[in-house]
Amino acid sequence: MIAPSIVSEIRDLLGKGEISQREIARRLGISRGTVNAIALGRRADRSAGRRHDPSEFIPPAGVPVRCPTCGGKVQMPCLACQVRATKRRASAA
Repeated sequence: MIAPSIVSEIRDLLGKGEISQREIARRLGISRGTVNAIALGRRADRSAGRRHDPSEFIPPAGVPVRCPTCGGKVQMPCLACQVRATKRRASAA
């Protein structure tokens, strides 16, 4: 995934029209296809509308054990279960 700051820089350079997509890709170290997708509006803006509450995240710690919810062997708390719970809350809202 490309950082939103890089995407905005690509859009700025494309808007100026001074250098080619190939040169933009070369300068920023990304593929020409990615630059072209941004230029054509085919690349979704993944940062728009994203809400993230850092207080919800609890980093995993300890020895891997079986998760009682999903059965996966993970470091608790189970990140997969946290993601599923977040998606359920988002779809319910």
